[in-house]
Amino acid sequence: MADLVLDAGRAAVCIVEMQNDIVHESNIGKRGIGGVLAEQVQKRGVIPKLQTVIAAARARGVPILYVNFCGKPGFPRPNTLIHRRSQRRPMLVEGTWGVETHAALAPQPEDFVLERTVGVDGSYGTQLYPVLRMLGRTTMLMSGVSTNLAVEGIVRASVNRGFDVVVMEDCCASYPDEWHRFSIENIMPLLATVTTAAEVIRALAPTAG
Repeated sequence: MADLVLDAGRAAVCIVEMQNDIVHESNIGKRGIGGVLAEQVQKRGVIPKLQTVIAAARARGVPILYVNFCGKPGFPRPNTLIHRRSQRRPMLVEGTWGVETHAALAPQPEDFVLERTVGVDGSYGTQLYPVLRMLGRTTMLMSGVSTNLAVEGIVRASVNRGFDVVVMEDCCASYPDEWHRFSIENIMPLLATVTTAAEVIRALAPTAG
């Protein structure tokens, strides 16, 4: 496989739903989506890998975009299985610790925190694409949860809008493992460049001379 090539001046890092209620390690062992996703994130080492990607991106002036969900108490949700399961207990509610990005990946003032109240992925209900276009960014470096839902949804929508997408496979997670693997092996390669955090960091490194 050829080395990944990135133009740091056209790239942006997108971090999807790395929020306390669904990825914080204190959820491990608890019932529900947050418990299983947090376990997968820890097992795959997603947070430390993302920390290294963020540091490399900041060093090259690559914008960091956090694509989050922020729910309103009592706001209607669609009648889908995933929404019913996720609402067995309140989660990702505005104003709570659970809706905040994991502290290890905390946004800085120069970053963009894009929130939505509706939609399964952040291609709907956020300012994701207007922000990218204003920044002149055409390549999205994707990470976060869940691989086969929110992340894959943004990948599909972004390709529809003419963006190039790079998926950092080891910076994504889903539950169960089979759902992550199916998306990474069967869907993502059709739409995006699938790579690793280490390859992205290498591609973002300044060239000598």
